[in-house]
Amino acid sequence: MAERHGEDPEVLHRAAQTAILAGLAGGIDDASELMLSVQPYDVRGHFTPDVALLEVAAAALGLACPPGSERLEYEGLTDRYLADLLLDGRTVRRRTQYAIYAAACMRGGLHPDLLMEAGSWEPRLWTYAVSAVVLYSRAAADRLGLALPEVASRIAVELGLELSEGV
Repeated sequence: MAERHGEDPEVLHRAAQTAILAGLAGGIDDASELMLSVQPYDVRGHFTPDVALLEVAAAALGLACPPGSERLEYEGLTDRYLADLLLDGRTVRRRTQYAIYAAACMRGGLHPDLLMEAGSWEPRLWTYAVSAVVLYSRAAADRLGLALPEVASRIAVELGLELSEGV
């Protein structure tokens, strides 16, 4: 990670987004595996991919719920779309909920106070934001009748990211 310390945070931001979307486009929807693809972009004291991943989750929510469509119901949402993720313990559930809500806020135009609310979390907020990306991407795939790789490609287009060919 030390070699990334001097990199421009905007470059790291886009690279983290590309990494998670490339994983989804490549058929990976396991949150733990996706975390590993994003981990190199968490550079202590320089950059954390919290906002980058919440923007991806917000874009996925936008695909799942375009203007004028039926809204997602929060009740049962994690059971439907994160059933494979062990959300044990109050802290893990609350932090995952925070990431889900933060992405929804961002989609609606409100930037949450991430530093005040989650700046001291260990593990860091971005690890929970991965779950929000997976949840909203799965919801979009379900609602649109698309495969997850296609959803990832659409999110990449919305965010102006280019995924490598073969993904």
